[in-house]
Order: sequence, then C-alpha cells, then structure tokens
Amino acid sequence: MMKKKLLIELFIYVIIVVIGIVLLFTYKPQREPITLPSDFKIIQGSESNASLPIK
Repeated sequence: MMKKKLLIELFIYVIIVVIGIVLLFTYKPQREPITLPSDFKIIQGSESNASLPIK
C-alpha cells in the first residue's frame, strides 16, 4: 500500500516538473523598458558597498 502511494506521489512530481520545463521554454515575457527615476544614480566604488568593514 505504501509503495503505491509513493508511486502516485512521484508521478505527480514528474508531471509538475514536465509542465514547468514546457512553460520555461514556451513562455515569452513581454519586454518592457525599465524606467529609473531621474535622481537615481549608480555609484561605482567601495563607498556603495553594503558590507561593513570588519575591524
């Protein structure tokens, strides 16, 4: 009885994975330009690091 339940569960997982792979290869998202606010600045350098220096 336990073996049959495991087999059904495995079958469901396989179906979900197959549907996921099919959607991954067939779905084409609409390309929308990413708009940034005009006051948004991209700063390159060590000051923009989010990590704190370890003392």
